[in-house]
Amino acid sequence: MLRLIRERAQGYIAWVIVILIIIPFALAGMNEYFETDSNVYVAKVNEVSIPEFEYRRVYQGERSFRQSLVGGDLNSPFMNEESIKRSALDRIVNTEVMSQAASENGFSVGDQLLLQAIAERGDFQTDGVFDASLYNNLLVSNNLSPADFEANVRREMMANQFVSGVMDLAIVTDYELDALLKIQEQSREIGYLVLKAEVLKALDSEREFSEEEIKAHYDMNVNLFALPEKVSLEYVELSSKDLLDDVQVDEEALLELYDDRIDSFGLPEERRARHILVNVAEDASEADVEVARSKATDLLTRVKAGESFETLAKDNSDDAGSAIDGGDLGFFGRGMMVTAFDNVTFEMQVGDVSELVKTPFGFHIIKLEEIREDSTKPFAEVREDLELSYREQQAEDILFDQLEVLSNLTYENPDSLVVAADQMELVINKVGFFDQNSGDDIASHSNVRKAAFSSEVMAGNNSEPLEVGENHMVVIRMDEHKPKSYRPLEEVRDDVIALLRDHTAKDAAASLGDSLLVKLKEGADATVIAAEHAVEWTKTALITRKDSSVNRELLNAAFRIAKPAEGETKWHGLKLMNGDYGIIALYQLKEGDLSQVDDATRESLKSTLQRSRSQSEGAFLVDSLKTRAEIKEYPGNL
Repeated sequence: MLRLIRERAQGYIAWVIVILIIIPFALAGMNEYFETDSNVYVAKVNEVSIPEFEYRRVYQGERSFRQSLVGGDLNSPFMNEESIKRSALDRIVNTEVMSQAASENGFSVGDQLLLQAIAERGDFQTDGVFDASLYNNLLVSNNLSPADFEANVRREMMANQFVSGVMDLAIVTDYELDALLKIQEQSREIGYLVLKAEVLKALDSEREFSEEEIKAHYDMNVNLFALPEKVSLEYVELSSKDLLDDVQVDEEALLELYDDRIDSFGLPEERRARHILVNVAEDASEADVEVARSKATDLLTRVKAGESFETLAKDNSDDAGSAIDGGDLGFFGRGMMVTAFDNVTFEMQVGDVSELVKTPFGFHIIKLEEIREDSTKPFAEVREDLELSYREQQAEDILFDQLEVLSNLTYENPDSLVVAADQMELVINKVGFFDQNSGDDIASHSNVRKAAFSSEVMAGNNSEPLEVGENHMVVIRMDEHKPKSYRPLEEVRDDVIALLRDHTAKDAAASLGDSLLVKLKEGADATVIAAEHAVEWTKTALITRKDSSVNRELLNAAFRIAKPAEGETKWHGLKLMNGDYGIIALYQLKEGDLSQVDDATRESLKSTLQRSRSQSEGAFLVDSLKTRAEIKEYPGNL
């Protein structure tokens, strides 16, 4: 990213790609963009200040998650920047509040549970098995140490454990379940008719509307005929990609770059080992520990007696992931295993078999199979990558310098791009008319559209530099402006008359329906009323909420009508979404028969209710904890 963005940060947005345990490791290699001052905080929960880099981790996770949902459409409303920031800040504050509450209430996460949770994450697995090398590489690429990452995981797990403990207390009683099932499984006998607005419109098709009626309807619906405000733009652009071929490659500079980065080309010592694990539960009693120790000692004796380590591991190891390969853990570097295991392995010689090694997982017997010595990739092997990196760095430096010049020229000459274009030998490009919601070319970027319709640019000034891609910047100015307007009545007269005819027909259906409803409530015969108006009166047998033969709007309305008294008919009228009018009669309501409800339906409803109640309890807990906590937010640091 441009140093201008890093150093001056005038209106640009910076991200960090580091993900908490609840967000998948989907991105890597961008930490250099955000070398944040550790003393900058985004919030404070009681006495704990939350640093900006922690917020950035959550922010990027939220942004990546949303981006995955919209398929990379950065212009989607779901990618609204303020919404993402708010969600990320709420999440990290909520987690801190819950973590503090968990700690105060004695909750904790043991080492074995923590390591198990990490090992079970798909991000750190190869072919379904925890891959220590992959784990370490992902942490390194995201500038995280194992200690930092594991602290984050532990904190998240404690918070979730605490809230889950409360959510698990939510219950649904049999009485509540029975009451709801009786309602859900109700059946009702109804009758209904539908007055079609389209039919009434056809009957009134010869009607002539007065000019006053047409004009009044146009005025009332004028926004339907609006033409949005539009602008066209002129712009100049700078891109580091356009500068790559102009960079002169200096072999001495490449060698110097190689020396500067020599550590990154190093291949640290790695060791390949097998192990046999005899698992010991974290809360195991002393007796259980001794049983496991005895079993491990027996296996070690058999190994020393000459039995195949590989066979013993396959038959006896409690590490199912490696047992299938004879206990083979593959190559791993120092620090990738738990401390005790790591220390022993890196003191062994090839072919050595360890004594029993105790870790949070249990007792291990380790056999060292192979050592891959540390080494450094030669210059020739990495020269191509170094040259590309050198070109990109130099192009970025040139771009930074040019952007400084462009910023100054377009600021000092705010009413034209010509001066900047002439002095910098840039081409003034144009983009055609677009509105605030969509556009082509650079106007497809929401930040460009936002700037184009800003008061500054609309006043005839140049914009500040805008980012439209990595190391790709533009400065825009308005070329032409079309204010919001309305298609004249003369142009849309036929459309207005059609709308007016639709509106009149719908009003007629509602008016007729209301009058018929009054007659029916007074005792008129529904079949006769329906026949008089050339519609059908439909009477059903007892039907349930799942019935598919009745219009869904009518069915839902029928199940909202209060229960009629014995021999009584309840009437109800409603406007349908399409403008038709429906009249419903409720003759009979029968409660659901619980004896006809199968266990699967009962359990499904109970699970749904319990899940809903649990979520409500969890949300209430978080809200109540936040109410009691002293929380300060620093939105200026987001």
